[in-house]
Amino acid sequence: MDVFKCLSLAALEALAIRVVGGRAHNDNLTRVQTGCILFAIQYLLLKYYRVFLYHKYFSPLRHIPSPTDNHFFFGQSIKKFKADTPISLYVKWMRDYPKAHLIRYLSLANTEVLVPTSVDAVKEILQTQCYSSHKSSGWRRMVKEMAGDGVITMEFDRHRNHRKMLNGSFSLANIRNLEPLLKSKAAEVTQLFDRAIAANKDGRTGVIDCTDCSTKTTLDIMGMAVLGIDLGNLRETTFNGQNKIDDVNAEFGFHKAYGIVFAPETLSKTLMFVNGFVPIRWLPIQANRDFLFATSWLDNYITELLRRRRAETKTAMDSGKYESSDSHDLLTFLIEESMPGAPAEGIKESEIVGHLLQFMVAGHETSAIALSWCLYIMAEKPDIQARLREELAALGDNIVYSELEKLTYLDNFVKESIRVYPPASGTFHQAAVDMSIDGISIPKGTAIDLIAAVLQLNPTIWGDDADEVDPTRWDRLSGDQLSPYAFVAFLQGPRICIGKTLAFMEMKIILAEIVRNFRILRVERPFTVQNPGFTLRPDGLEVRFERIAT
Repeated sequence: MDVFKCLSLAALEALAIRVVGGRAHNDNLTRVQTGCILFAIQYLLLKYYRVFLYHKYFSPLRHIPSPTDNHFFFGQSIKKFKADTPISLYVKWMRDYPKAHLIRYLSLANTEVLVPTSVDAVKEILQTQCYSSHKSSGWRRMVKEMAGDGVITMEFDRHRNHRKMLNGSFSLANIRNLEPLLKSKAAEVTQLFDRAIAANKDGRTGVIDCTDCSTKTTLDIMGMAVLGIDLGNLRETTFNGQNKIDDVNAEFGFHKAYGIVFAPETLSKTLMFVNGFVPIRWLPIQANRDFLFATSWLDNYITELLRRRRAETKTAMDSGKYESSDSHDLLTFLIEESMPGAPAEGIKESEIVGHLLQFMVAGHETSAIALSWCLYIMAEKPDIQARLREELAALGDNIVYSELEKLTYLDNFVKESIRVYPPASGTFHQAAVDMSIDGISIPKGTAIDLIAAVLQLNPTIWGDDADEVDPTRWDRLSGDQLSPYAFVAFLQGPRICIGKTLAFMEMKIILAEIVRNFRILRVERPFTVQNPGFTLRPDGLEVRFERIAT
């Protein structure tokens, strides 16, 4: 836009100089040179104004509380990348300005970014003015290159229409039909733990990488729930150095593909985020080639699966032999909805693939991270683990989910772990129109970072012990804690996570199986949290455990 403005103005000025100057400026080369010089001067002056002057002297947001230790050009960007986690700086700023409802920080080229820190401000963004902002262009570019264009990246009417279509597949009744699948995968988790013990020399304890184990578990679940196929990641995992899924000579599959996308090396992570500002995937380096191969493989696999399943469905329908069941994986549901005469007949193949890819990505990654942090908490706080085991002991051997739903402490524990360790680092918006938040006028185009931890670790909402894991706090909520906008790990309003119910269900079933059969003893070694990243993904989080004697 700035280039177009400066080009237009330079062309008009060059024409005016020609008219006023007469013959002296009648030479074509002179006119071109004059226009180029005018363009360069004006473009550089405009950029200087935007980068170095606007945020200091002219921005209507300049009076909002802001961190002052900025780099002259990168603002807080370098500090964010160097922080311990993707949320560390946001939480620090929130505590530096405890009375602020909005905080402003400077990003690359001193671009202004707002961070809402109060319940009321977040409610305005997610509910009252939900469609006055949209996901930022950089964030959408990063998500699309990882997982296509689905409901997560759709906006406005397109989002409303597709969200309405997808609601049927994520109805409570359909999710409840997944209980046998979830229980079978929970049983496979216990078998995985037993194999880890058997592989250990002492034969009494075992060690697992929480993130790796949880990722394989939730990826298997989403494979069945979204695609209707069993990926078999848990069953294929061994502890004797011959892991079929992770071996470099193994057939390329979902776990390896998502490993490249979500657990890359430092260079790959940096490229992912830089690509949100400047497209750089064309650079001929190995990190780019690996990423593009993994995302291309995922897209091609699901596209071919969709075409094959659709052809089978059409053949069965034409012959009168097709039977629709009460339980649908998302792929089957979307195929049925897109058939001639069905409600979503006009949906594009690329849109279906985008939905499937995005649910596979978001559904398995965030749930896996949440499960990993649950195991960490149990290792660090044996009293919480003991109380969970005591509550579960009151149930019989063959637990059904309707019984788990009634367990107050288990429910509190899952919510509290997600409050303290929100799986997704945040969602990144941009004002689509001139809008107002908490009485402050926000110009169109302003970036808005909605960070769950800023609300969920805020002492003005949750008290001075906001950083502490205390499941019992959910039995005595008061004030702003009662607002749904104080707990936004799954967002709220029209954009609330469509898979929230499924996430809670799978976490409770899997945790119940682990707690009843194993005692988490300790965290085995120091670990880190990946940064930069879209999630609060622990890297190298290993726990030691033992089987409970029966």
